[in-house]
Amino acid sequence: MDKNQELIMLSASDRTALGRQEFSEQSTPQKVFSAIWAVEAEVNNGGFSQYFRNSSCETAGFVADAFEMIQAPSTAEICRRAVKIAFPNGLPSSPGEISAEAENFTSEVEDNLTDLDQEFYAYPHNLTDLLYAYVSAHPDDFGPVC
Repeated sequence: MDKNQELIMLSASDRTALGRQEFSEQSTPQKVFSAIWAVEAEVNNGGFSQYFRNSSCETAGFVADAFEMIQAPSTAEICRRAVKIAFPNGLPSSPGEISAEAENFTSEVEDNLTDLDQEFYAYPHNLTDLLYAYVSAHPDDFGPVC
């Protein structure tokens, strides 16, 4: 069984709320899946800077908690540090404000976020296994995974 492929199929299915429901209206397990899926996609494609600039930034206030919930505390800490570096005065309350501030990051902020990108890419946890186990433990929200 390819757990990563199963998660990809789940992300595109009607068993997840990705793209079909406002993040704020998702169940907690769906928020965990959505937040982790979003940050991984964005950071792996363009770093934390891209994550904060795109609409997926709506998960930024929850993503560290999501990683804690799947038992990935080091990855959660990387995300906490990214938010603190990007928004030293606190995370803005709306995705539009987050994106707007992200458009004006200084070169120092960009450099510091790039350093965190590298830490994220090192994958201190096996996120595929952890997310798969989490989703499997919540069949009421996702149905059977495999």
